[in-house]
Amino acid sequence: MAANRKTILIVDDDEVVLHLLARDLGQAGFVVVKARNGKEALAIVSRDAIDIIVSDISMPEMDGLAFCERLRQRRDCADIPFIFLTVHDGERAKIQGLRSGADDYLVKPVNTSDLIARAEILHDRIQRKRSMGTFEGNLREVGLCEILQLFELTRKRGALYLDGAGGKGTISLADGTLMDAAWNDLQGEDALLEMFALTDGTFRFQSGEVSSGTIGQSISFMLMEAARLTDELAAFADHIPASTTPLHLKKPFEGDDADAHRVSRAIAEGRIDLAGVQRALRMSDVRLGLAVGKLVAGGFVVAGGGVPAAETDREAAGAAKSVKILIAFTDDRMLSNCLLLLGDPGSRPTKRGGLSESSRVAIGDRVYDFVCLRGEKRFAFMWELVLRTSAGALFLLTTDDDAEHAAFFAARAASLRKRVVRVRLGAAPHQGDEVRVLATAKDVREVLETVRISAA
Repeated sequence: MAANRKTILIVDDDEVVLHLLARDLGQAGFVVVKARNGKEALAIVSRDAIDIIVSDISMPEMDGLAFCERLRQRRDCADIPFIFLTVHDGERAKIQGLRSGADDYLVKPVNTSDLIARAEILHDRIQRKRSMGTFEGNLREVGLCEILQLFELTRKRGALYLDGAGGKGTISLADGTLMDAAWNDLQGEDALLEMFALTDGTFRFQSGEVSSGTIGQSISFMLMEAARLTDELAAFADHIPASTTPLHLKKPFEGDDADAHRVSRAIAEGRIDLAGVQRALRMSDVRLGLAVGKLVAGGFVVAGGGVPAAETDREAAGAAKSVKILIAFTDDRMLSNCLLLLGDPGSRPTKRGGLSESSRVAIGDRVYDFVCLRGEKRFAFMWELVLRTSAGALFLLTTDDDAEHAAFFAARAASLRKRVVRVRLGAAPHQGDEVRVLATAKDVREVLETVRISAA
């Protein structure tokens, strides 16, 4: 047997399908193993070394969805390339398969050449991931969130070194767990939050053993926590002063927020501005900004000479509460064009937080808070969190390939009872598409009203 021959497991309760696929894949050079349901397949994977899995969805005893989910729960099988076969050519079936952890999807009757090509591509991709002992790159090309999600998938052990304009940092991780982090003089979760905000710089990963540290949380949990804090920070953005603006304690803080209590005490002890509080407490920008924003918004701390007259007048007049809308996108350039069309933020600039960016824009007589996040499946944990507190979402379509992302996004949003409107910028939708075109300020107002009214 040639050393480079790959073993492929075919799972299907149809004997004809098993026979035909086994014959064609065998002729293509694969070592073929067969199973008639997910239960048999799990036993085979536990016993034999399998390189690729091709499975039907509808089967007795254990169907393909359950088999894939069980497989992905096992550390030693988490990255085996998995392709689903089904007779259903619909988005619902496809989304179900991808949700369960599959890598690809084919509709019966299967074109064997297509199956072989996809299997080879997936296998090569996983092999490259597995072979990473040391690798490096630029944060402009791949974000820290994506890097960490890759490490969670491949269960890597080692240290990730980051070098940015603001300093240097290290993240140690093992088997999907973030063990510790350091960034300049910050440690633990604060250091991690600071590094999430990096949009430029270099990274280098070195595999190896790491010791336990101050974090000890799963990568998914920390990414969700960072997304939650970033989202909450956007809600208090208007109350966060410049770093050198004087801070005055008006009354003791009465809430349960531990960070707000720490900041309140620091101000009472003579730290006169945001920069002074940060030096004393060594907190990340995200946690410090959120704590100060809460204190200022609640009237516990006064920044500078007090609340600006314009803000006082607006609140006194009973201005409408801002409407929060999530914008999901896949192309950075198209997002920039979309934000320009939505309106010039002016004195309320876009605020980048590493995991997201947000801006507050007045359109007509309404104020909107836009939170922008990538709409791909791998960022679901982030945008689902934001959707819970949003009126709804716009999904910005750029290419035809975005349709799959948009369908998955819409399905998850529907489970949260949130409206998603698919939009394109200045381009007519394809025939049959339920897509809104944004080309003028009037188009913008109409689509935003659609989302706002659906949440009312």
